[in-house]
Amino acid sequence: MQKYLLLFIFLMIPLSQTQAQQTQTYCDTAEHEFVDFWLGNWDLTWEGGTGTNSITRTHGGCVINEDFKSANLIGMSSSIYDINTKTWRQIWMDNQNGYLNLKGHKEGDDFIFQTTPNPEEPEIQLRMVFSNIKQDSLNWSWQRTDSGGANWNDLWNISYTRAE
Repeated sequence: MQKYLLLFIFLMIPLSQTQAQQTQTYCDTAEHEFVDFWLGNWDLTWEGGTGTNSITRTHGGCVINEDFKSANLIGMSSSIYDINTKTWRQIWMDNQNGYLNLKGHKEGDDFIFQTTPNPEEPEIQLRMVFSNIKQDSLNWSWQRTDSGGANWNDLWNISYTRAE
């Protein structure tokens, strides 16, 4: 009986190692943690409106999904860290036929997702800036430049407060 028990244990060791390898994530680098501040459920306020935003990590920790809801705008985004270009990528879509393809990066204490310049109008760009990031709050600004990034103008500012 002991001989069969030892054989069983000996055969199970490679199986448990294989299972551990199958659950290994490729998205556990420091760069993948840059947007962890955004994870969770948020109450949003801005001049003239309120909303909610739920941010989750899925697909083995590789994808950040956003579910934004307000009275006039319902949208979603998916973000992923592209290890080849060493940048964050985000796709945004909403119920107003909005679609944006953004690149993200950390800049000091802020995190920025920015549109790729249009070759026909390279001076016009849009970006979102996460700033004043704390455990239970942050500021989000939607900005536009008509000067190729020399000057940015706020178009929409949202205060995030972590929902309880």
